[in-house]
Amino acid sequence: MTAALDQQAAAGGLAIESIGALAVAVADPSAARDFYCRILGGVASGSDVLPECRSHELIRFPAGQMLALARAGNRPDLSETGVHQAYRATAGAAEAIAGRLQSGGIQIRRYREDREAEQGDRLYFFDPDGNRVQIVIRDAAVDGEGIYGIDHAAVQVPDMLWAGHFYGTVLGLEAESRFGLRTADHALARVWAAGEDDMAPGTRRLDKLYMTMGGQNEVPRTNMQVYYTVGEGVIGVYLATAHFQEPPEDQLAGVPRMILQAPRAALDIAAARLETEGRPYLGPVPHPASAPFSASLYFKDTGGNFFEICSPGGS
Repeated sequence: MTAALDQQAAAGGLAIESIGALAVAVADPSAARDFYCRILGGVASGSDVLPECRSHELIRFPAGQMLALARAGNRPDLSETGVHQAYRATAGAAEAIAGRLQSGGIQIRRYREDREAEQGDRLYFFDPDGNRVQIVIRDAAVDGEGIYGIDHAAVQVPDMLWAGHFYGTVLGLEAESRFGLRTADHALARVWAAGEDDMAPGTRRLDKLYMTMGGQNEVPRTNMQVYYTVGEGVIGVYLATAHFQEPPEDQLAGVPRMILQAPRAALDIAAARLETEGRPYLGPVPHPASAPFSASLYFKDTGGNFFEICSPGGS
């Protein structure tokens, strides 16, 4: 296994298999657990199971991925940013989820996305803690009335060039698609600014001009977005349109956090790359047998977003 990983590392990859779990911030983990089980069909799988995840409730999905609902204090309002979590469901399950949302008085939004793979996905809502959730319709090995697993998650960063180096070179991920660089992208933004296109938050922005031109003091833009492939899912990276306070520089594990799954040897390769880049990290940290992962490497991306690469138990 180590030899194969060394070959992948030489080619730029880290053998990252999937988004293994997400840790999201909530005020009351028990109440959040009830919501995600009742509305989305997740299965409660214990409390305070994941290391470095505060007090939390763990949810499992049929695909084997997990969601940690972690207690957090004050959190910024990210409702108008690109930050969100997205889950896979069959068409029938998505319809059932929509029915439960409507019965519970939860507003459903039908935003449009730039990414081609999400053009037909029009089901968005906010959980009771203000986390934006998207349901994407995909075939699944197990049908039912709930979500099957995690499809993608999105973060925001203040500089897309730094982020491109980090995700592409340090993590070795391939960019599936990019938006916000072409003239045609900005033509679409004018349609949005005219109120004729209900785009998802974070996909469009209004840039203020340094001087008024023709009575105009701001211009609509398609906000920069890059989607990186992780197994069957993606990580969406959005350009931040406003400043948000980053966590302390010396804090390397926290919530919210994206947890990527990879073979054990990949953690050592990732640690070596972070060392070369001069970026701080914690680990690889071995975990007790009671934890779902055998070891983890903790670090932050160039936007201060918490990440973890974990190896499954027994690997």
